[in-house]
Amino acid sequence: MVNTAARRVNGTSTAVLREAGIHTEVTAAVVIGSGLTGLAVVSELNRRGVESVVLDRLRQDSQPAHAPVADAAGLPGRAELIRLLHGYATGHALDIRRGTVVQTVSLLHGSGIPAPVTGEAVKWAVRTPDGILLTDAVVLAGCGRPAALMLLRSLGFAAGAEQHRALRSAGLYLVGAWQGVASPIRELVRQAKQAGQEVAQRGAALERFPGAWTGSA
Repeated sequence: MVNTAARRVNGTSTAVLREAGIHTEVTAAVVIGSGLTGLAVVSELNRRGVESVVLDRLRQDSQPAHAPVADAAGLPGRAELIRLLHGYATGHALDIRRGTVVQTVSLLHGSGIPAPVTGEAVKWAVRTPDGILLTDAVVLAGCGRPAALMLLRSLGFAAGAEQHRALRSAGLYLVGAWQGVASPIRELVRQAKQAGQEVAQRGAALERFPGAWTGSA
């Protein structure tokens, strides 16, 4: 088994899979999408005390979530919300990694990646060119429809009435997925708040029952 050492730094645990030489971090949540929707989600998570890392986009997503700034400025209230969210993120030193593309998202169990030695519950492995992020919750924020569908199919989540419940049970959340820049601001904010609340509740449950969701190779 690959030996993993970890230590907590600035809200996340960093580690190196020693034999593999892979830089690894452990955090409570990973938000994929660094545009308006992703900023709304990470702000809500921060307000609820949930440590998180924001990554730019899925590799399959051809249009970065933060790209259509000009479109946002043309919609009432949207440009102001982006400005406020950027200000909140900067003021609270939130970990937003623009330009970092997600290569793969996979369930930790069966991935060949060992669970960290920190004792923290993790269920997902998010791979980027810089290494691997281990987390219990993944939020797809404003991802394009083709990329999101491709990811869900690769993970074995079939479309249907029970899909939403299955995703939530696994710790995978969709916020503003494939809705585009024309989505009503109020609806995006509502979804962001709901996702933040559910991720926080999930974390609280894991603290009460440590190890219940911890993945392993």
